[in-house]
Amino acid sequence: MNEINETLASHYLAKHYGEIREQIDTLSSRRNFAGIFQAIVNHFNLLVSEGQLEKIGARLKYMSWLYKRGNEHVRDIIENLFVRSFRGMRRRCTTEQWIYMYQHIPQNLKQIYLLQNSNSYITQKSFI
Repeated sequence: MNEINETLASHYLAKHYGEIREQIDTLSSRRNFAGIFQAIVNHFNLLVSEGQLEKIGARLKYMSWLYKRGNEHVRDIIENLFVRSFRGMRRRCTTEQWIYMYQHIPQNLKQIYLLQNSNSYITQKSFI
């Protein structure tokens, strides 16, 4: 199976994120793939603030699917923009909301999140 590139990923994302489809289409037409993920992160933050965590759980599974099938650039953007946003989401969540969300993060994305945070901790400690 061929890996999913940025163009195909943009089409898939527009289909699965209907509430922000127009924004994704606009960013896609400008070839702003990172901007698409920033729009998705912003949308997730809105869902958190509205308490719509069930929607986030389903969309996390889709992001995991895309990560598994994406080419190197798609995976890099998911790792460096989307998964890194979990730290900010955690700050916006109540403890109960974060526990719920964390349980719904697919294993491959959770491993990246944990690795990023352990490396961040090690880097921070080395500067002290």
